[in-house]
Amino acid sequence: MTTVDSASEVSAALVPRSAELAADIYRLIVKEIPALHGDSRVLTLLEASVAENVSTVLHILQHGIDLEHVRAPAAAAEYARRLAQHGVPVAALLRAYRIGSARFQECCLAELGRRTDRASVVSATGMRIAGTLNAYIDRVSEEVLGAYESEKEKWLRNQSAARAARVRALLREDQPDVAASEAIL
Repeated sequence: MTTVDSASEVSAALVPRSAELAADIYRLIVKEIPALHGDSRVLTLLEASVAENVSTVLHILQHGIDLEHVRAPAAAAEYARRLAQHGVPVAALLRAYRIGSARFQECCLAELGRRTDRASVVSATGMRIAGTLNAYIDRVSEEVLGAYESEKEKWLRNQSAARAARVRALLREDQPDVAASEAIL
């Protein structure tokens, strides 16, 4: 059996438990990264992002999908944009990918260990899984980082425009609305 076949079998065995695996990774990320706590809708997006990433990686491993044809899941890109809107540091987003990747790899290796005790198979297949997972995380994290940065720039431009408009309005008004101006500025 080749390492590709062995990695495919490990993935196929995990597919029925993908929701459980994703929930475990989600809980770990939320526990380990306090900066991600907050808006319940953003946390729901994180949960969807984790589930979509887990499902995608399992399919890549199971079916030997070429990573050149893989894009970041929609929920992952939207989650990155929402973090930017909420001013969450990009380091928290990248750390979430590292934590999730490590837990996913642990689960794959545990499943591999249940399937065989042959060191050469465990080693070669483990390296195959790790290499594929690392390449996936590298590809997807670059894409979500781009979505984060683009949204942050847009958000900062809009914020600056709102501030400039408020200053112009303050200069024109005889009796400015101080409370509204403070909130914007």
